[in-house]
Amino acid sequence: MPTTHQAAADSRLDWPAPHHMRIAGDEPDPQGERANLMLATGDAVACVLLSIDCEARRLTFRPAHANAVTLPFSEIRCLQLQKPVELEQIPLAVPPGAVALKSGHRAWRCTVHMKDGTDIEAEALAVLMRPCGLYVFVVHPSDGAMRWFFPSDAFNDYTIDPLEENAPDEHRADTPTATAPHAAAASEPDVTHLTHVTDVTDVPSMMDVPDAPASAPPAGPSAPMQEAEPRPGPPSNRRELEHFLEIGRSTARGRIGELLVAMGLVNEAQVKEALSRQRWEGGPHRLLGEVLVDMGAIPREALSQAVASQLGVPTLNLMRFACDPNAIRALPEQLAWRHWVMPLYIAGRRLVVAIEDPFDWKALHEVEFATGLQVDPVMASHDDLASTIAKYYGGIGGAEAIGQLVARLGEERPEPEVPPEAAQVTESDNTLVRLVNKMIVDAFDAGASDIHIETGMAERPTRVRFRVDGVLRPYIEVPANFRPALVSRIKIMCSLDISEHRRPQDGKIRFQEQGIRPIELRVVVMPTAQGLEDVVMRILAAPRALSLDQLGLAPRDLAQLKAIAERSYGLLFVCGPTGSGKTTTLHSLLAYMNTGERKIWTVEDPVEIAQEGLCQVQVNPKLDLTFPNVLRSFLRADPDVIMVGETRDPETARTVIAASLTGHVVLSTMHTNSAAESIVRLLDFGLDPFNFADALLGVLGQRLVRRLCQCKKPHVATPEEVAELAREYCGATPLVPAEVEARWRSRYGQADGTLTLHAPAGCEECDHTGYKGRLGVYEMMVASPSLKEAVLARESSTQILARAVSEGMVTLMQDGIEKVLQGHLDLRQVAVACS
Repeated sequence: MPTTHQAAADSRLDWPAPHHMRIAGDEPDPQGERANLMLATGDAVACVLLSIDCEARRLTFRPAHANAVTLPFSEIRCLQLQKPVELEQIPLAVPPGAVALKSGHRAWRCTVHMKDGTDIEAEALAVLMRPCGLYVFVVHPSDGAMRWFFPSDAFNDYTIDPLEENAPDEHRADTPTATAPHAAAASEPDVTHLTHVTDVTDVPSMMDVPDAPASAPPAGPSAPMQEAEPRPGPPSNRRELEHFLEIGRSTARGRIGELLVAMGLVNEAQVKEALSRQRWEGGPHRLLGEVLVDMGAIPREALSQAVASQLGVPTLNLMRFACDPNAIRALPEQLAWRHWVMPLYIAGRRLVVAIEDPFDWKALHEVEFATGLQVDPVMASHDDLASTIAKYYGGIGGAEAIGQLVARLGEERPEPEVPPEAAQVTESDNTLVRLVNKMIVDAFDAGASDIHIETGMAERPTRVRFRVDGVLRPYIEVPANFRPALVSRIKIMCSLDISEHRRPQDGKIRFQEQGIRPIELRVVVMPTAQGLEDVVMRILAAPRALSLDQLGLAPRDLAQLKAIAERSYGLLFVCGPTGSGKTTTLHSLLAYMNTGERKIWTVEDPVEIAQEGLCQVQVNPKLDLTFPNVLRSFLRADPDVIMVGETRDPETARTVIAASLTGHVVLSTMHTNSAAESIVRLLDFGLDPFNFADALLGVLGQRLVRRLCQCKKPHVATPEEVAELAREYCGATPLVPAEVEARWRSRYGQADGTLTLHAPAGCEECDHTGYKGRLGVYEMMVASPSLKEAVLARESSTQILARAVSEGMVTLMQDGIEKVLQGHLDLRQVAVACS
């Protein structure tokens, strides 16, 4: 039986044991349990867990060199206690909510589907579901268990499945799968495996190597590697390759650092230094193998070949291998060239591909997404891949392909000038059709939001640029004499009048090439000087709604937004300039509100994100389907939630206010620079201040800021840099810079109080810009009684802002600076977006 000391500690930590079991082992430390805490923001904290109160849904911990901190479960992603424990079986009754997972310490696969769209998968001895969250007891090499905790706010549901080695075929169909009573998980999850993890710093080393299939459970950190069967030589046909892959699937795995040390490629000192750099530079998202390569400890090619050989990934002689035409048809040509991947054959739901780096997870995930098949990679040389892809697909991919198409145009029509009538293109003009198609596909693959076709001066070539992460990048230049043909081809694709050159025209293209998911483009053709025309095509690639937790909101703002979502009536505005992500935010909020108990209708122009369960209406002025008219029809249908794509005129504003006062939650956007300015703008529309103040729930202002790439360079912030950040942070608010600096050093500083900032570096992944993707910065203004008084008094935006800041609102600039200190952004980009 547990000692009195142990019982007291268990009570203090409030950590239940699985059914039919009790937690045994050494007595707990009275000073607390060492733990690793993952916050909802994505930050990892090594700490000492002092207490965990499941009834109050909060925990108290002490970070290194800091005072104790208490956080609610809503701000936590997961918690792991570092100390393994032993589970002793006792004949107890099954407690409510428990799921039996083991018999004789047998492991099962537990997959937790997080609300941010990722999956966390582990080999578990037991799980226990409670209203506050999920307790998972993960297999540890010592035959004990690691204790993990996932708060209910952090995940959608979980599943329990038998490992194949634990379930014979004749029994597997009778094995239950347990699912938590939560909403279904998001589709297309990104799986993170956390099996046999003993410390947060070990996560990257486990992510450097691919996960073995269920038939081969990963070995623990100290488990010996199983030697692969001797191989007579590289396989040359499908039967031999399948044999090699089967051998690879039965080979156990170890950690990448231990594997490389055992092979003599690096030493233990280099691995320790790499682990230290890994924690400093990027945490779990910075792979240990990548750090070793950057240190110069091992060449990238040697790393891939060594790990592939040790894990049983065969090297293939592509020149002697006959590829299956069905596999080639399944993979689009542009993906084959883009990632240098050659499909070999399809076996059931598996696609076997040859690739130069079998651990290029980005490439493998894109191939899986495009084909809908599970991908098994094998290795091949770069030269063999180039020859084989050209042999089966033809041509050259990437930037060279578009250049060849432009050159071919010149060969077909070398005349310096072509009359517009003669240059008009038809569907049979194959080269120009292929050029436009490839331009759209390349823009989509590059993550571009817009394609700009700029005619410029009459004698100059037509320039094509892509807008990626809010910045225009050059793509190609098309000879000037093909300008009319290029514009005409685009007009044909969106059913516009090719003979009209003097008036603006709007249209849409619904584009789908073989192997590419449908892409919708909104097209604007604009007449310019000298009788020319520019074209802008905005890519509406049918994105799926993100979860609220993926938006990057601060915990306080996220909690306030979720509280507004629970209201039964009222008005919420999301404001910001064009392209700041307002529609994405609204659809994330709608996805959170989209339950079986609510009816949600939207009116949008255009409908960019489609969601199941929503009634979405497209604005069409030609049919008199304007925002106010559709809104009035909505009120007669009595939905619970209404989303209005944009409030752009007084009539729409008045209708929105009326809808929010008659028992509806109304969400809408505005093109304003800040939350305070949005309130002044609405009052300028002539709204009744009393009705507006009564209806308003809050205003969310936002921007999208270019995010630092993983190649960012850290440096210790100088006192001058910290003082400049503090001055920018305080701005016109009553905050004191010295107090702000002290809070930063406590929250983000090292043991000596120094702060770390990051600067853009540049690599191939970010096209040597130093930036990759964008991150939202926000300000959440809640309609408090004080703010409603300001609306009734028609105060200025400056006065409204001062009231909101005094009540704790974090401005756009302040939120951006917080993310600078977290290492996601740099001050220059924050200042550009938020000033």
